[in-house]
Formats: sequence, C-alpha cells, structure tokens
Amino acid sequence: MQASPVQIGDINLQDFEIPPSIRFGGRHRVVIHKLSGGNRVIERLGPDDGDIYFSGTFSGPYAEARMRAMDSLRLTGEVVWLTWDSFRYQVIVRTFVANFHNPWWIPYQVGCVVVQQPGANNAVDLMLYPSVAADLAYAAAAAIGAGIELGTLQAAVTASNALTVGTSDHSQSIAAIKSSVASIDQRISDASNSMMSQIDVKADAPIRQRMFGNTVTAAGALAAAVVTKAYVGRVGTSLTSAGGSGA
Repeated sequence: MQASPVQIGDINLQDFEIPPSIRFGGRHRVVIHKLSGGNRVIERLGPDDGDIYFSGTFSGPYAEARMRAMDSLRLTGEVVWLTWDSFRYQVIVRTFVANFHNPWWIPYQVGCVVVQQPGANNAVDLMLYPSVAADLAYAAAAAIGAGIELGTLQAAVTASNALTVGTSDHSQSIAAIKSSVASIDQRISDASNSMMSQIDVKADAPIRQRMFGNTVTAAGALAAAVVTKAYVGRVGTSLTSAGGSGA
C-alpha cells in the first residue's frame, strides 16, 4: 500500500498510518423460492457490501492529534469518502479502536460501513424480467380482441434498460405504461357505451341482427380491454417496484 496512499475524509494517511492491506467485499442478496420437482426461482435483490476494515499505526509528534481526528469521524458519524488506488466508497466510520502505547506510537483499527459505491448496480432484480415479458405477452394477446395497439408499450418495456432506475429507458417505459392505460380506459368507455345502446325492436330484422352483433362485439371488446388493462397494470407494478411512478 505504500505506493497507493489511502485517504478517508480529510485525513490523508501517511508513513506507518498506511494499512498494509484493506479488507472489503460483501455478498449479493438473493431470495430462493424452492418449487416442486427441485426447480428454483431466484430473485436477485442487489449487492450488499460488507464493512471495510483496515489498520495501521499513528506515529511521530502528531500521532495523538491525528488519532483524535480519526476518532472524530466515528463520533460524528459523518459520511466521508474512503479512497485508495482506483477504489472510491462513501462510508461511515462504524468502529475505531486505538491501542495507545505512547503519544508517538498509536496502533489503530478502523471499520467502515459502506453508504454508497459509485458504479454499483442499483437496478431492479433482473430475474423479474421473465414475469414482465410474460405479462406483456398476455396483454398483447388480449389487446388484439380489444382492438388496442400496444406496439409502443412493447418497444419501451423491452428496451435494454427499461428496468434500470434512473435511465431514460426506465422513464420512457413508465410513460408508455401511463399512455397505454389511458388508451385502454378510453376503449373500455367506448365499448361500455356501445353495449348500452338500445336495440330498436321496430327495426327490420337485418338491422336488429346487425345491432345485436354490434352489442356482442362491444361486450367482447370490453372483456378483452379489461384483461389487457390487468396485465398492463401488472407490468406497471413491476416497473414501479424498480422506482419511479407507475401507472
């Protein structure tokens, strides 16, 4: 570590203060659903960083002052940057332990909880995508019977970053959900109004038959539109679980 200075907050470690090693890492949180037949469905919930640990020794005439400066990070709980080599983390000093030998030689140990690691994937669990794709397929099938066009929605939701919070793809997919739901609501309203149109019993038989057929068609379109909205709504809920505003 001698060639790679370590800095935490405003404290730039030097000489014996520089740790010979830094322990960091963590895990990726998952939820495992065990199904019959030995099958599994695994939900990936994102990275879970473990605490970062390092140690060294404050030495020289300013050892005690520098030790107190490090301990003040623990006392205040301030969020600070911890950097070394190419690594950058926002951390809080969770633990600081000093072993006071004398004012010129004070070994120490530090434990930092990670607040944020730039570049870490904060996207929604990508294992969610198969259910989104399935709901979208069911919605598209139902939409045919309702005379509803979902091409724009399909393009938006299947974009590469549609489930990644903070991207333009995610924002556009949310907007597409809202627009599609509005169109579906209009189709439901139109079909409902068509069903309520009374059949003129005094009209000729062919006309009555045509009017009855229109009512049946409207009923089918209404049912299909309601099913379409249900599946589109589920897609919207999935997108909302990734952040942003749903339908």
